[in-house]
Amino acid sequence: MSAVLALAPRLRRAGGRDGRLTTALAVAAFAVMTALTLSVVGGLLGFSARAADPAGAFQREYGDSYVVLAWTAVVLLVVPLLTLGGSAARLGVARRDARLATLRLLGVTPREVVALTVVGTAWQGLVGAVAGVAGYVALLPVWTRVPFQGSTFSAGELWVGWPVLAAACVAVPVLAVVSGVVSLRRVVVSPLGVARRQTPPAMRAVRAVVALVAMGLFMVVLLVLGQLGAFAVAFAIGSLALGFGALNLIGPWALGLVGRLRVRRARTPAQLLAARRLVDDPRATWRVVGGLGLAGFVAGALAVVPLLASASAGEGASAAEVAETATFTGDLMRGALLTLGITFLVAAAAAGITQAATVLDRRREYALQVLAGTPVALLDSVRRREVLVPMLLVAVGSAATAVVMMSPVFGIAGLTDPSGLLLLVGCLTAGCLLVLAATETSRPLLRSVLAETQVRPD
Repeated sequence: MSAVLALAPRLRRAGGRDGRLTTALAVAAFAVMTALTLSVVGGLLGFSARAADPAGAFQREYGDSYVVLAWTAVVLLVVPLLTLGGSAARLGVARRDARLATLRLLGVTPREVVALTVVGTAWQGLVGAVAGVAGYVALLPVWTRVPFQGSTFSAGELWVGWPVLAAACVAVPVLAVVSGVVSLRRVVVSPLGVARRQTPPAMRAVRAVVALVAMGLFMVVLLVLGQLGAFAVAFAIGSLALGFGALNLIGPWALGLVGRLRVRRARTPAQLLAARRLVDDPRATWRVVGGLGLAGFVAGALAVVPLLASASAGEGASAAEVAETATFTGDLMRGALLTLGITFLVAAAAAGITQAATVLDRRREYALQVLAGTPVALLDSVRRREVLVPMLLVAVGSAATAVVMMSPVFGIAGLTDPSGLLLLVGCLTAGCLLVLAATETSRPLLRSVLAETQVRPD
């Protein structure tokens, strides 16, 4: 173990400036994940406390509904946040795996390779978690300005407590370690294949089967929701998380299919190179656009919120009931827009961070292409194309999936409601532009990488 601890900092320094930048990106991703996750949990605790000790008739009548909606928002937000954390642990994975594969070929045991990864990713997760706790504290004054149930939350209501903060500082490094160790399978099993940069085996269609089963489970639960009562509500939220997470399974597989179709229809060098990269490693592209896919799913699920709001208004109600209904529907829309906003910000952060790390991972490939005479403008066009088309397909496809999953309850009304469609189209457009802008921040980094055509041995 002492040899591993001595080798870990040297292995980290071997990456040079690229390694330091990748580490900074990973720490930033963990910090964003921790800060927003704690904020979401704080909101849930705030609504739960108000439901347990209502301050008035409105909170007494609607308190449980707010808790159910808060749990739904937690599911819709925590899955993208955890995905961001998992992607953070895989930043720089190509160059790291190449160095670890070399060590394996020199005689380092699989256990020592795993230990090196645990040490390297755990401290990144810990530093990111501590920075995320500080970010959560800094965001508290922002969340206390958002009104719900006729009043704003106090900082005390949104405070998660020291035990939860301590748990976050433990859970985030554990997530980083698990994600990092899972990515080591190829290094441990076939270090020579990694060193020779052999293409990993293609993903199988079983991913699509598992995803369809998970989504079908949620639709079945929605159909029997009224018969099973509160148990079905809890089970529906859990199955929503299952179907939501299934997008991570089917996403890379679907992108691989799209890549093969684009290879056949490519008419320009930029289209061909972008399609080849997508076929070669659809998981890498999914790590860039996957956050937008999850955000598109959230947008599709929340497209029915205007329909819910209009259905809440009843005829023949008293002035007090009309005021309560207006408060509830206003909170419903406000919560939906806040959930969408946070989700798209997470998607943009994930896309920008992952795209920058991808550029650094491909430094050697870019250098060889430039030395072979490939124009810099062509490489820049390829970088943009390999993100743009998958981004649009993932956003629209995930939103359509969410609408289909909600159809057992709302039928085609959720799809034909003009305000819901306007919300969906507007959110998808804004989200795609935000993610595209985030990926374009890596353009100066690509220019700096292409300015150095020296081929590094790692």
